[in-house]
Amino acid sequence: MVKGLEKQKQICHIFEQIMILIQVVSLFVVFIVSLYWFLELINNHALSFLDPIMNFVKELMKSQFGEELKKGQAGVDGSLFIFIAFVGVVIYISSQIKIYLKFQQASLEKAIVKKKEEETIAFNKRLQSDVKDKIMSYKNVIILVNIHLKSILRDFYQSHNEAKQVDPRQEEIVLVALYNMLKTIQGCNFSKDGKTLIISFKNFDNVDTILLKIDEALTHLQAQLKARKLTISTNMAIDVFPNGVQLKDVYADLKSLLKLNMPNEILCYGNFCNRYEQVKEPKFEAFLKGTYEITDDENIWSLVKKS
Repeated sequence: MVKGLEKQKQICHIFEQIMILIQVVSLFVVFIVSLYWFLELINNHALSFLDPIMNFVKELMKSQFGEELKKGQAGVDGSLFIFIAFVGVVIYISSQIKIYLKFQQASLEKAIVKKKEEETIAFNKRLQSDVKDKIMSYKNVIILVNIHLKSILRDFYQSHNEAKQVDPRQEEIVLVALYNMLKTIQGCNFSKDGKTLIISFKNFDNVDTILLKIDEALTHLQAQLKARKLTISTNMAIDVFPNGVQLKDVYADLKSLLKLNMPNEILCYGNFCNRYEQVKEPKFEAFLKGTYEITDDENIWSLVKKS
């Protein structure tokens, strides 16, 4: 559509230039004929070389306006005057056409600008729709829960700020207990890597439900461990990925967030935030933690449960 309007504008511009050329030529013709006529009146033959052309003009005018043309008492031939008047009419008409063409070009320019804006808006809508469709194709979720136990008690011989070491077997028991509390969740797959519980599922719509269940399970474990003078610290990370991407590849990349060692935080990359923005009633809110050098400089976000 825009190309069609631009073509019309270009045609109008060409015709405008033609009108200008007609005006220039017509003015030149009026000048020459007027000068010839004036010299003829004073019997000056400086432009006599134009006689064949002027005679043709006179005969043409006489053939069209024969009865109306009469010589004056001084023998003035009015045929050249009629021709000059005719050329004047041509100049006037061409000037009016030029004005119309200028107006038409201005109107077309406005139409082009408006159409470009409409096409830009339509393109942006299509682009946003494509981006949203691509974002919505990210349906698979992986959650890493890394646990670490600390003793509330302090040994007399340890410094004031050091916590008493906890038997790693107790961390293993707590990890198994966490798994037992979550294994009944439908659609989830579980695996373990050291002290890290790996949870994956293929329905992003369940992400809030599962995160809340993990939070509930950790709170329950925290209460149980308090009686044993222990406290649990977790490093968590979450990511989303489309079909066709290997879980092991996402896991390898997501482990880098655990290395940032931000206890009791649910860390994620920007692509998870983009997908999470599409949730209608989110139970969590994403906050930017900062930019960290992982493979490249990455913006890292933290999910915080809404109160």
